[in-house]
Amino acid sequence: MLAVDSGHDGGLRVADEAKESAEMPLLSDLRHKAGGRYLQLDEGLTHLVDEGHEEKPTILLVHGATVPHWEFDRLVPHLRAAGSRVVRFDLFGHGLSDRPAVRYDFDLFLRQALAVIHALRITQPLTILGHSFGAAIAAAIAHERPAIVDRLVLVAPLLDFMAGSVWPRAFALPGIGSPLMRWIGLPALERRRERRYTAIGAEDLIPRFVAEARASGYAEALASMFANRALGDQRERYRRLRSGGREIVVVAGAADRVVPLRDVARVRAMLPQHRYLEIAGAEHNLILTHPEFVAAALAAKSGDAA
Repeated sequence: MLAVDSGHDGGLRVADEAKESAEMPLLSDLRHKAGGRYLQLDEGLTHLVDEGHEEKPTILLVHGATVPHWEFDRLVPHLRAAGSRVVRFDLFGHGLSDRPAVRYDFDLFLRQALAVIHALRITQPLTILGHSFGAAIAAAIAHERPAIVDRLVLVAPLLDFMAGSVWPRAFALPGIGSPLMRWIGLPALERRRERRYTAIGAEDLIPRFVAEARASGYAEALASMFANRALGDQRERYRRLRSGGREIVVVAGAADRVVPLRDVARVRAMLPQHRYLEIAGAEHNLILTHPEFVAAALAAKSGDAA
């Protein structure tokens, strides 16, 4: 998620921001280099990775609000080794998917996810794992398509990112939200990713994140998400899960400061019976740092319900 760094004097560190983001790579060039599969949906192209045979149990992975599908790179090998088909995609505005000139509200991402499921003709019982903002999307998918979703895994489920800081409200301001995101929010986010990826030995992800984040439209998409409160109160998404007999698993990092345990507890209070796994020492990027724990939560069956 997004945070803004402050200097020692409390002022924002904005020196050299223009220099840092002067080079904006073309999305078409990034796509040409990466290859991959793209679905033409109503709002634009969606970058898709589909690994495994169609007859295998399918797991749909939905990423969070700032890092695209490759946040699952360390998790997918565990899921594939267990015999699953794994499908993941980039939300609009993120990664290698289009950055259409539309309202980036919650319904945009829900429509996109449902369209991916429809395009792939997924009709068998489906497991959906959503991380952070993706957990709220996963919950909404289960509500919209209850017949095909038999298991949900909510990892660090987002409650209300708009409530915790003044910056989300600043980025939502008409006319100035996008420039603020471009010149302050995005450079701060790049520095945050550089620190976090370096700390976990994933330095190779830094240039990948920077290149995709600097491609035209990413900062504007994030600003629109704030302006349209896509990252706001998600309580109703989770409350709707009270109906239906699907299995629900909640995974949280004990050291997560983006979605702290108090927020996870509030989400859990809205859910029906479920299993819960709390990973000691894990932060918000636990998908990257503890993939084997998350895979184990997926592999386990109900029986330890909380």
